[in-house]
Amino acid sequence: MIKSPLRYPGGKSRAVQRLLALVPDVFDEYREPFVGGGSFFVCLRQKYPEVRMWINDLNTELFYFWKCAQEDSVKLAGEIMRLKLERVDGRELFYELLGMNTSTMGDFERAVRFFVLNRITFSGVVEAGGYSEGAFVGRFTKSSIERVALLGKILEGVKITNMDYKELLKDGDRRTFTFLDPPYLVATKSKLYGRNGILHESFDHTEFAEEMKKCRHSWLITYDDSPEIRQNFQFACIHRWELQYGMNNYRQEKAEKGAELFISNYQLPMDHDMRVQFNGCIQHSLW
Repeated sequence: MIKSPLRYPGGKSRAVQRLLALVPDVFDEYREPFVGGGSFFVCLRQKYPEVRMWINDLNTELFYFWKCAQEDSVKLAGEIMRLKLERVDGRELFYELLGMNTSTMGDFERAVRFFVLNRITFSGVVEAGGYSEGAFVGRFTKSSIERVALLGKILEGVKITNMDYKELLKDGDRRTFTFLDPPYLVATKSKLYGRNGILHESFDHTEFAEEMKKCRHSWLITYDDSPEIRQNFQFACIHRWELQYGMNNYRQEKAEKGAELFISNYQLPMDHDMRVQFNGCIQHSLW
């Protein structure tokens, strides 16, 4: 099975198999308002190829990557590979790309820029992370670029947008399955998403809960555990679990374990004895 080529802070690549077990039994449309690196979407697309899918992200650079991959993933991968083969000084490449004025660039150029920065920065934090020589050598690889070329098939027929998450909550019914991985409350001041962290700092968590309460879809949310989040979603089903984060950048000495929540408006098939294995480390689900 093809995996997403993107690295993304807070991404769910380590939890995909756990999430698959929580998908509703029946649904004919899938929506993901905060697609990010798309780990769950890419997996679900291959498992349910007949289901209509709509992915979205407010991060414009990320949107251009997904859109250009849909239009011509082979061409996109080819241009990225050219940079990979021509540029040997990763730090120089990083500062060159970071200093570009994206408003004067075309969609395709922005997609290339985004992917390269995603692969050569600490934990893929494109705009807010620093350069990582280890990532340049170990993450900006031919195999990761080859995965970009394979996205075209996966993205065929998928609706891809760059708008407010609320737009994806409109219309639809219980047969519409919506998965949401919003900016986490604890990371609101982290400046991880978007230039200068604007996509995180401006997110209204209380409003988000109010919007979800009105949503008629079958929805599943992953969130960080906190009294505020539990209060906001007291109307929904809440289950606690633990995830080994992939974040490990120049601001952190090591990746951390975090208490997370599954929040839904339908009963989840929770197995109290299930263990979740991430990179050889077995974590007990906690609920």
